Amino acid sequence: MTTPQHPEWALVHKKPGTELRQIRGRYYLYEYKTVYDKKKKGPRKISGKLLGSITEELGFIPSGKRKLEIDAVHALEARPVCKEYGVSFLVSLILKPYVEQLKISFPRHWKILLAVAYCRFVYRCPMKNMPFRLSQSFLPDLIGLRHFNDKTASQVLNEVGTMHGQQLSYMKSFLSKGEYLLMDATHVFSNSERITLSRKGYNSQMNFDPQFNLLYLYSSKTHMPVYYRILPGNIREVKAFKNCLLEVGLKNAVIVADKGFYSKKNVDLLREESLRFVLPLKRDNSLIDYSLIANNTFKEEDQFFTHEGRVIWHQEYTWDRMSMFMFLDESLRLNEERDYLSRIATHPESYTLEEYHQKKDSFGTLVLLTNLKKQTSEEVYQTYKSRMSIEVMFDGMKNVLDADHTYMQDEQTLQGWMFVNHITLQWYQHLYIDLKTNGYLNKYSVNDYIQLLTDMKKIKINNAWHPNEITGQTSRMIKKLGFPIEEYNT
Repeated sequence: MTTPQHPEWALVHKKPGTELRQIRGRYYLYEYKTVYDKKKKGPRKISGKLLGSITEELGFIPSGKRKLEIDAVHALEARPVCKEYGVSFLVSLILKPYVEQLKISFPRHWKILLAVAYCRFVYRCPMKNMPFRLSQSFLPDLIGLRHFNDKTASQVLNEVGTMHGQQLSYMKSFLSKGEYLLMDATHVFSNSERITLSRKGYNSQMNFDPQFNLLYLYSSKTHMPVYYRILPGNIREVKAFKNCLLEVGLKNAVIVADKGFYSKKNVDLLREESLRFVLPLKRDNSLIDYSLIANNTFKEEDQFFTHEGRVIWHQEYTWDRMSMFMFLDESLRLNEERDYLSRIATHPESYTLEEYHQKKDSFGTLVLLTNLKKQTSEEVYQTYKSRMSIEVMFDGMKNVLDADHTYMQDEQTLQGWMFVNHITLQWYQHLYIDLKTNGYLNKYSVNDYIQLLTDMKKIKINNAWHPNEITGQTSRMIKKLGFPIEEYNT
């Protein structure tokens, strides 16, 4: 069968993925795609929807449905006479150090990376919704981003996922010599069969779903996340700690784990690799001796310090050439005792007076095992308590940024996606620290702050952009939180 010869005036409208058809003397343009046919073991064409008709006089005439689609796109492009400006301004000004380092490490990709990070940070949206969110944002205007679509963004993430050297350069720029680092890990779920990092693993929630581990280094000086590494879900993080330190070129790091991490095997591995650690023990661990508390002699010596206004008593022991510190917080002890006794009355099936007497000596205690040398009890305690900042960071990543699972379908794009999540995690922690430093964290969360800023918009009037109206209360509130409201109004 010979291919029909179409006139040049019709062929000029034919583009890749389209085909011309002559029906009753008129020309029509249709979509089509080619798929692999398993039965025929070859390509098979599948015709798509009608795009429109073609005449010599009028050229291409969109179909009624196609015209509606085109009009909708044009309307979407023309519609934003009012754009989000608050967070866009925040990113370009207050979070400028991260933007500037992105420019240095990724000179070709920084604008797309910044746009994706913005959409994750503000809206936690998937890739397919990002073009719409950016069309309603002033960020593209501020950074000179002219074109954005989800396919281009996916391609950039795929490329960035292979650029480990540039990622490492970006992360190391936030480290300083003599940095005292803390280490911890969390897990991220992924069901993609094409991601080899996703393995059936174990975590403290007893969840064995396919997952990979996310190992983080955290600065005790700046309280910021500075480095991460993705590990297969079936690799325990202790095996990778040393490689992480070698990669960033730092030795001054302390592994601070949770109570589910301790085991003799893990401790032996840490010591074999000459890694420093502070590990909490579960209260029912057989290594712990509560006899001094039971005999009411724990506080006979003058060994205490204060932490956040509370008195912390302590004793130090030696076990297997390591130090074991027991801490007693009387305020916490009284609260735990009161809580347990109240539960005996409300939940007798789970709490009994017999168990109370078995556990009462452990109430209010914390036992830490460490190989740190020349550290006082208070310094070891503060090191462990700084882990709470890591937990807040991970909580922000999982709950606020919605990053405890991923739907990325290939490993390279996943690596790029997790790098963007690292950027947003830096932004989140930066704002968290600002709120905490200024004493507003008990009133406003990071998410509250972001939502307040999204209400700050710019409106287009007579082809010029002007700050949109906000209430005096919102203005005062945002100024109080450290936002430069005067610069916004200019």
